[in-house]
Amino acid sequence: MSVSVTGDDRVVRRGRRRRSRLWVHPQPLALVSVDLICMAFTAANAGQQLQRIALAGMLVVAFNGLGGGYAPRVLPSSLDRGFWLAGSGLVAALAAFWEAATLAVVALSALLFTFLALCGRSVVHFVVRRARRRGRSVPALVIGADAHGHRLAASLLAHPDYGLLPLGFLDEGAGTGSGLPVLGRLGDVVHIVQTHGVRAVIFAGQGQQSIARTARALGCEVYLAPDLGELVVDFVTFREHVRSLPLLRMRSEARRRLSWPLKRVLDVTVAVTGLVVSAPILAICALLIRSEIGSGPLFRQRRVGYLGAPIEMVKLRTMKPVDAHESATLWSVANDSRVGPRGRLLRRTSCDELPQLWNVLKGDMSIVGPRPERPHFVEEFSRTIPGYDLRHRMPVGITGWAQIHGLRGDTSIEERARFDNFYIDGWTLRSDVKIMLRTLWALLRRGGS
Repeated sequence: MSVSVTGDDRVVRRGRRRRSRLWVHPQPLALVSVDLICMAFTAANAGQQLQRIALAGMLVVAFNGLGGGYAPRVLPSSLDRGFWLAGSGLVAALAAFWEAATLAVVALSALLFTFLALCGRSVVHFVVRRARRRGRSVPALVIGADAHGHRLAASLLAHPDYGLLPLGFLDEGAGTGSGLPVLGRLGDVVHIVQTHGVRAVIFAGQGQQSIARTARALGCEVYLAPDLGELVVDFVTFREHVRSLPLLRMRSEARRRLSWPLKRVLDVTVAVTGLVVSAPILAICALLIRSEIGSGPLFRQRRVGYLGAPIEMVKLRTMKPVDAHESATLWSVANDSRVGPRGRLLRRTSCDELPQLWNVLKGDMSIVGPRPERPHFVEEFSRTIPGYDLRHRMPVGITGWAQIHGLRGDTSIEERARFDNFYIDGWTLRSDVKIMLRTLWALLRRGGS
């Protein structure tokens, strides 16, 4: 069975070559090196021991990372994060060697670090801009060949410091007013990106989400450059610009972020803890099932997982066995007469979900994510519910944003898809922790659902 997934995921799964972001943005690694060297020099100058020097270096990198100090910028400036840089230096110095130095030494060390780090960053940014002037710019594609698009392209051509070299436009019309060619229509984005080696895509004005996601999946940096007269300008704080034309960078996919591996670490930790703690409960549940149904306690069912891959989900059996066709196509058993009192108790307390912790440990599922559905219903809902197939961009989960808002069981599929996609688009590790805590609170307060 083939399951529809997002356009960007289809591109990735077909093995299209991804381009290195390191070539596009070498500054982050250079800035990390600058901060480590400057903090090491500062701590050594204050007479600190090796372990305190190492701790101070790790802390200042961690604080600057949290504050966005290493985020790539179109036009980098040493003063962009100057105050945060000073604060991170002070906090790192206090935490690393406050016991081994006076407050005055700590304050002077923070000032020295800030000065050295600003100087080091200025050197890095000077080298980057010089390289761009000498041709180390990123091949870019402008979406939209109207007056705003041509104005944006002309600004980038005249000022190579921004590091974006427009090769041409994508537009449904011919476009006028620039020497750059219209390379194709909007639907040609995959072909044009691959043919011309494009590494950045800029939407001049409003764009199509599907095209933006496809370009991102191809390894491109994606930007939105709204015209000054557009409404979004009054609602969003723009941190980047091209000659004062506002510029927004598209968020990276969740799985491309540095925090993504921590989701798996959190999953394994919770799954192992949950399986150990719930072992006595599972044993009691197995006895209850055997006394009521007489069959094996475990129920296995084929579901659709991450990027449309099939998984075998494990649950506790709460009703007498049914044939395979009914199991795959029956929507709900909430009011089924075959569910006995003990089965209803397991469902009401959500104890029937506990074996899915094993799915999490295996890597088939996550603790938090869209609920996995059976292939029969995935095919049906993907045809009839807008955005339903987009749910498979994230590993499926035991609980999720939709579930903690009451969308489980026989509830609106359209609403579930909207809630799931909202969670995926704004995913952070903090959101996973929040959903876990709210799930636990819901179980304790209502005895499950």
